[in-house]
Amino acid sequence: MGAMYLFRFLSAALLAASPFAVRAALLDQPMPPEQFQACVQNLASQTALSGRPLTRQEFEQVAANARYDDRVRQSLLVQAGEPTFWWDELAAVTDAQRVQDGQRILAANLPTLERIEQQFGVPKEIVVAIYGIETNFGPSQGRIPVVDATFSLACLRPCPETATAPGSCASRERAFAAARVLRDRRVHPENFVGSWAGAFGRTQFVPDSFEQLAVDFDGDGYADIVQSEADAWATTANHLKTRGGWDMSLPVYVEVAVPPAMQAEFNTGGEAKRLSDRVQKQSQWNAQGWMEVLPGGGTRPLQLAGDPDLYPFFPVGLPGPAFLVSRNFDTILRYNRSVRYVMEVALLAHKIAGGSDFATPWPTDDPGLSRAQVKELQAWLVQRGHAQVVPDGVMGRITRDAIAAELTARGLPPQRRAGQRTMQLLMQP
Repeated sequence: MGAMYLFRFLSAALLAASPFAVRAALLDQPMPPEQFQACVQNLASQTALSGRPLTRQEFEQVAANARYDDRVRQSLLVQAGEPTFWWDELAAVTDAQRVQDGQRILAANLPTLERIEQQFGVPKEIVVAIYGIETNFGPSQGRIPVVDATFSLACLRPCPETATAPGSCASRERAFAAARVLRDRRVHPENFVGSWAGAFGRTQFVPDSFEQLAVDFDGDGYADIVQSEADAWATTANHLKTRGGWDMSLPVYVEVAVPPAMQAEFNTGGEAKRLSDRVQKQSQWNAQGWMEVLPGGGTRPLQLAGDPDLYPFFPVGLPGPAFLVSRNFDTILRYNRSVRYVMEVALLAHKIAGGSDFATPWPTDDPGLSRAQVKELQAWLVQRGHAQVVPDGVMGRITRDAIAAELTARGLPPQRRAGQRTMQLLMQP
């Protein structure tokens, strides 16, 4: 799981792991070296709480080379106020370039991906989509030593005093797992680098998940998710099979039209609603008048085989795209605890397979930009004198600062994002 998505659940799961005052103090400034070393020694004293066997001596051998990395703290402090709209992220993550790259990966490796699909029962397009989203098909695996990242995270997010059962604290167990991976020589130390949250490899596995799920699919005797695409793809498929039970007969989602009499109930004011407690059979949804939305905008009764269980999901409520989702939605959610990530993977996989975007428009007059368009806008911002902007296709803080400054200079309402309409307003002569 990539750092962007790991943040979405780590900042919830790990923020809950310690009192608020302690959390705020730990993130207020970089951790001094002596404080980090004291924390590492405290972790060493807790190896009896490791979810899998790990001695204090084994941990300390790895810890001798651990260094605090302040990029972990900085990532935990990502500004919550930055706008991250569904239509921005999906436009960038599932843009035409990534679809084309995914289709090339699929065509060039079809025999391997088909064998993975057959063995694990997970669609090859889903595996390729995760590969594309996590590391842009390989090159963006991260550069932070996993030991430094996991140890720093464990120190910045200490366990509550109640976490006394083996494996009961996520941040501590991740650090212990990183030590075990090196102890067991399951990853070459020089390759054990990844995101600020400790995820590494072509499809971004955290050490504790890697320990349990890594697959040697290329048959060289070494489960290598860093160098081997086949091993990384099979490991991802194994996760989706083992921790979710993928159903090859079902799509992740079906776009639907909600019966008029029920629409007011789902006007959520822009809030995402995942109504897993409303699960019922497809035949029951049909009886209530829910209809599948076709690519051209037409509708028909739901026609999935086997009358499966489905439940509603509304990314932004109504008006906006509406979906009935299957158990496969929950399976991807176990891979990464972000509903937005689930839909990004599902939509990208659908497009790689030749499908189209959602038929229902997002409730905005300023739809999101592709990565190519973001690069074009960034290049224009550089020409306007914003020298710190890097045309990399990522709408980061510096780019947002420059957008806000240019909007203000033109007398336009200030905001820290740009979509299709805003980009045209900014760049017009």
